[in-house]
Amino acid sequence: MDYIAHATLDNRTQTVIKHSVGVFNKGKSDAELISALNLYKLCSCLHDMGKNTLKSSEYQKTVGLGNKWSGGKVVHSNCGGRFIYETFIENNDNLDEFDALTAEFIATVIMSHHGLFDILKPDDDKGLNYFIEKIHNDSYDYAECKKKTLTEFLDLDTIKQIFSMAKDEIKAFESENEYQDSRMNKFSRSMFVRMVLSILINSDHADAADFAYKTDTHDEYVDSEFWKKCSDYLEEKITHFKNDTLLNKIRSEISNKAYEFSSQPAGIVRMTVPTGGGKTISSLRYAVHHAEKFNKRRIIYVAPFNSILEQNYLSIKDYLPEDVTILPHFGDWIDKKDSESESSENTLKYISEYWGAPIIATSMVQFLNSLFDGKITSLRRMRGLIDSVIIIDEVQSIPIDCLVMFNRAVDFLAKHCKCTVVLCTATQPPFEKLKEGFVLPENCEMIDEFAHYSQLMKRTQIIDKIKPRGYDSEKAADFITDLLENNDSILCVVNTKNAARSIYKEVDLKIKSFDGGSKIKLFYLSTAKCPAHRENEIDELKSCLERIRNANIDNEKIICISTQLIEAGVDISFDTVVRSLSGLGNIVQAAGRCNRNGEKEMGDVYIINLDATVENISKLKSISEGKNTTETMLHMMKRTPKLYDNDLLSPKSIRLFYENYYQKFDIGKYFNVSKYLTTIYDMLSENAKGKSMVELYGGCHKTILLQAFKTAGECFEAISDNSISVLVQYGKGKELLSDLLSDKIKDYKSIFSKIGRYMIGVPRSVINHNPDCFGKESKTGIVYLVDTHYSEKFGFDKDNGTNNIFMNY
Repeated sequence: MDYIAHATLDNRTQTVIKHSVGVFNKGKSDAELISALNLYKLCSCLHDMGKNTLKSSEYQKTVGLGNKWSGGKVVHSNCGGRFIYETFIENNDNLDEFDALTAEFIATVIMSHHGLFDILKPDDDKGLNYFIEKIHNDSYDYAECKKKTLTEFLDLDTIKQIFSMAKDEIKAFESENEYQDSRMNKFSRSMFVRMVLSILINSDHADAADFAYKTDTHDEYVDSEFWKKCSDYLEEKITHFKNDTLLNKIRSEISNKAYEFSSQPAGIVRMTVPTGGGKTISSLRYAVHHAEKFNKRRIIYVAPFNSILEQNYLSIKDYLPEDVTILPHFGDWIDKKDSESESSENTLKYISEYWGAPIIATSMVQFLNSLFDGKITSLRRMRGLIDSVIIIDEVQSIPIDCLVMFNRAVDFLAKHCKCTVVLCTATQPPFEKLKEGFVLPENCEMIDEFAHYSQLMKRTQIIDKIKPRGYDSEKAADFITDLLENNDSILCVVNTKNAARSIYKEVDLKIKSFDGGSKIKLFYLSTAKCPAHRENEIDELKSCLERIRNANIDNEKIICISTQLIEAGVDISFDTVVRSLSGLGNIVQAAGRCNRNGEKEMGDVYIINLDATVENISKLKSISEGKNTTETMLHMMKRTPKLYDNDLLSPKSIRLFYENYYQKFDIGKYFNVSKYLTTIYDMLSENAKGKSMVELYGGCHKTILLQAFKTAGECFEAISDNSISVLVQYGKGKELLSDLLSDKIKDYKSIFSKIGRYMIGVPRSVINHNPDCFGKESKTGIVYLVDTHYSEKFGFDKDNGTNNIFMNY
């Protein structure tokens, strides 16, 4: 009798053997690329070993036909792990460390393919090793599983031969993984487990889906011919670059240097380009040519903010052939721009599940989730990183909490997964100097003349206007409006929504009292406005700036008050910029919105300090420490300007800023999980807390692998955010809410795909303290904002911004 892995409503069945072979075939190319083919072969062939029982087959038939199962719990995911442990550890008379490690590795992957588990729990009060507990789980017919597998699928000698080769793969990995710090070794080991698990999960899901839907799913694998087509198209587009100005000539030079560097071997690469230097297209040019030369599988563009992604995704599309699949995996972008039909929408959504496209534009959150988050969807995507060119834009925006794990993961991807990782920014942090930094190749600088280009492209000067007691809202408004005498467009960037709103109000009052004040257009930008609202505001802002720049017949002027969202990814240029004191990286980005295209000889960027009544950042540690570090540098610069090459924006200043800034944090202890009194990094390396709990309650470790994989995945949050997504009644958001609340709607899928552009994040505390402002749709649980609390001027706004709890939101 053939035992069943899956069954369908039309009474078709897939055998365990056929499914296991299918899973191996779908994942073997991934596994080969990370030198883990034999490890993966045993994981894939034995992952559903536990389905080789009559009871499991009956269960699969019953639920496959849509009927209810009443025969009790059916366990299958532990069996293969138990068999490997029993065969190569318990019954091994010549057991050595690599036998044990190889067996534990394979068993852990198999027993995790339906979800991560902790080997040692960081909060366990039983003193147990849960790897051993799973091995000893006997709630299934192990003898039947074992007999069926060994007699009809893989005999014991074959399994031992494959295991021997898998052991060699583990030895090779460990020999390449010899860091002085044992935590780094163990963390990389946990990444290797996770990557093989990712391949297994992806192949398992794909093979099951192919059987169910009679399809043949596979990655859109590409070869050098594909990249040749992309590079030819891109090069033809680049011939149209203008070289009419010094700035455009520099951009062209930078692009050519990126092209020349593309022939260098894979690894970690730094692309440090001044703001406005055209790094998006230059990095794409590098990536396409590098992918062609080294036959890479895909290019992944990663950026920290959706505003950057939306703009740069369109730029990337413009420089590549129309028939090239580019997956936009961020926000609701699939639905907004690319779903011309339900079929194309579903296709893009499906390939987003496993990152199967040759070119992907995704967010920093999604990238970090693929590496550390515990959800099956995140685990599945990790394998999409293998053999890729990964462009990480605005790399200085990596959350400080994630820095150590990011460094270690980048090192793992470059060293073990054939990845080329490009770190792009105008303000390159010295990550390699951190205790847990990555190892940089000797020649890693793509643009080796950054200081030279930085000087040539200098379009702004920093003017220190800090005062001892700082500026309140009224004084800040006075400072901004005084600049109107010599400037047609002014941007003011602050650190909080509260500061932006209060300064906006004061500026609004002042310009209304001016003669000709009606010709001054005032804009407000913050994430209190939903994405659709912000997009419309930015489009109008750009249109006004263009009109003023080209022919200011009506003597119009513009003031924009914004939070940090405008600093990166928004291609826009003002005559002058006012920046509230912050980290130097933010100041450099804000300066990049001033005189961006060299409209005049030099643009002014003023630094002011807002008092705590306007901008309270005491609870925002990274912003607060960045501000303090910059303030110290400004004081020092007045005494010894040569220390900073006489320019706060010089490469030397940037390097010194980050070196001083990082000293303010115990980075190794970040991503501290107070509930468990440990860090995620420790959970994924030595798991000292888990070991101490086992010892405290009288247990013993028993295994080499000790990681708390499940708890680490549950605790990981790329951006710590205690907010709830709330639907607002702006534009089509009002119509979408009406549809949600309608009793006529039965299929909510189409609505869900569109509401992202009309959602904002609101802290739970604000919602809990102001229940009258919010409603909840009963069937979906979607929280929405009552219409009267969303305004054209401020977005989310309670009583026109007079309520303090909303002002601090």
